[in-house]
Amino acid sequence: MKFRWIITKQDIKSLNNFVNIHRKNNFVKNRIERNLSDKIPPFSKSKFWKWMVACLLTTQQRSGPNSKISKFMITDPFPLSYELCQKYKNVEEESHKCLTKFGGIRRTNKISGEIKFNYYWLENGGWGKILEISEKLIKIRKQKPSSESIKIERVACLLVQDLKGIGPKQSRNLWQSLGLTRFEIPLDSRVIKWLNKNNFPFILSASGLADENYYLLLMNGIQKLCLESRILPCVLDACIFSSYDTGEWPEDYELW
Repeated sequence: MKFRWIITKQDIKSLNNFVNIHRKNNFVKNRIERNLSDKIPPFSKSKFWKWMVACLLTTQQRSGPNSKISKFMITDPFPLSYELCQKYKNVEEESHKCLTKFGGIRRTNKISGEIKFNYYWLENGGWGKILEISEKLIKIRKQKPSSESIKIERVACLLVQDLKGIGPKQSRNLWQSLGLTRFEIPLDSRVIKWLNKNNFPFILSASGLADENYYLLLMNGIQKLCLESRILPCVLDACIFSSYDTGEWPEDYELW
């Protein structure tokens, strides 16, 4: 049994019109600068850790420009930095204290446990795997987009799903936030809602996104549409994300 994506001229026109409407949003401009420019953001354990925590926090909680999550993530110094966690005797307990004290963050018990698991997963061999795949991602970011780019990005996303709390969506969110991916994007209820409104060939459900195979089916269709429209998926993702926000993102904002 085979499934074939057929992209029409109207599909391409509609996508370009949508992107052109939102291209000047600060959120979209920041995405283009970070994920498409020749200036590739430097990779470090600290940055990976910060965005991993961000992914855990945004599961089942909004992260718009005025949200508690966004305010937590731009706090300087970052309250749950990798360097601080290295000093803690009890990572789970200290993480819980930090999140609870800040206020307005859901699922603090569960997230604290995930932070503990992920910390020890990384410390016990995980960092070697992360650093190895990050080098491959940086290498292909320096090259023109290709099918090889998609292949390596997918390998990277599958790898970080070994972390607790990081599923198909958040694995894409993580690497995209680091500025190292262009094709593999986070699919969530916003994207599903947009696709259903824009003549996707069948009705979609956000509940299925937890399954990697369902996720990849949709991802393949989006990537084909974007490639034929000459728009990279990470730009479409930014346009969809910002189109549902009630406020504008600051020009210098770096989250997501």
